[in-house]
Amino acid sequence: MLRFLSSTLAVLSLAVLVWFVVSNTEPATLRLAVLAPEGMEQPLALWIAATAIVGFLLGAVFVWIQAGSRRSDLRRTRRSLTRTEDDLDRARADLLDREAEIDRLETEVATLRTIEQPAEDITPKPVSAI
Repeated sequence: MLRFLSSTLAVLSLAVLVWFVVSNTEPATLRLAVLAPEGMEQPLALWIAATAIVGFLLGAVFVWIQAGSRRSDLRRTRRSLTRTEDDLDRARADLLDREAEIDRLETEVATLRTIEQPAEDITPKPVSAI
């Protein structure tokens, strides 16, 4: 909804600007002390269009500069998310390995319990730490 409202406002502003430019075609003189002290005479429509274009470009540059910190925060967050996902994948793989080791040890314990030998005759095997 906000995007639609923004687009509608932009189209209306552009339509008013075009209407204003087309309606004002009389010549106008622009005097700049350093660049053109005698003045430059051009149609008023040209001055209005040039001002609108320069204003648009300056606004776009300011918005791009202002969004720079957000872009860098987004890049930093993406890198952190990638590292966290990699850590999670490693932890899941480690968990699967440990579960497989637990299953193997449980099977070994079950086979040791079924042996008909007295407990004194069984030599314990070293078990790795989990």
